[in-house]
Amino acid sequence: MRKLSAVLLLVAALPVSALAVPASVEDLARGADAVVRGRVASVTARWIGTRIFTFAEVDAASVWSGSAPRRVTVITAGGVSGRLGQRVDGAALFAQGEEVVVFLTRAEGGAYRVAGLAQGKFAIAAGVARPDVAHTSFVSVPLKPGERRSEEMPVEELERRVRGTR
Repeated sequence: MRKLSAVLLLVAALPVSALAVPASVEDLARGADAVVRGRVASVTARWIGTRIFTFAEVDAASVWSGSAPRRVTVITAGGVSGRLGQRVDGAALFAQGEEVVVFLTRAEGGAYRVAGLAQGKFAIAAGVARPDVAHTSFVSVPLKPGERRSEEMPVEELERRVRGTR
């Protein structure tokens, strides 16, 4: 019985990740109301009911697809409010000062959500765009011919793929 308890505790302690269908950049662009490149001006989290939500203010430097205001409020599930936090695997994470490309869908109150969860938010550094999908596992699904999965790539390629999507 002790061995079984030890095994159950070990399994319960293993990290869990979200299971998702891989999205192509083109699928994300087709499903987004806007695709914005900008810098995160601020990040705050607050309780809404029994859940924590994070609000990232992104100053848009350019809009690659659709239309968006100069400052976009992006809402994501999870975050840290006070001494308590909630993690939502698969949700996009934002950091103040970070340069990003985000695929956005309209939410209530003029705010936006990230299309495709973490697959729809790319951090930019040294000319490379990277989605943070570390806590996401993907099912095996083929992409449409010529399309590229939401993965690390040069910013120029990401922009070309977004702007070329119909």
